[in-house]
Amino acid sequence: MQKWSQRSSPKNKSKEEFLATKQITVLEHPAYSPDLAPSDFFLFPKIKEILKGRLFDDIDDIRSNTTAALKAIPQNQFQNCFVG
Repeated sequence: MQKWSQRSSPKNKSKEEFLATKQITVLEHPAYSPDLAPSDFFLFPKIKEILKGRLFDDIDDIRSNTTAALKAIPQNQFQNCFVG
């Protein structure tokens, strides 16, 4: 998996120079969004795997199938969402 950062972009050097000439402070930001929890990377693929290829009639059908998909994941696997 290739990691990308704005700091590693070739075009970013000229942006940094431009901002420096205008005396604009550039704030550092984390490489990964703090809005995404480790469980998101575990749960979403599991749910997609279980629901893949299914067609749903309405919102209630989606809700009940998603709930069933979550319940189908063994509890002991939830600890995997925090394992790197």
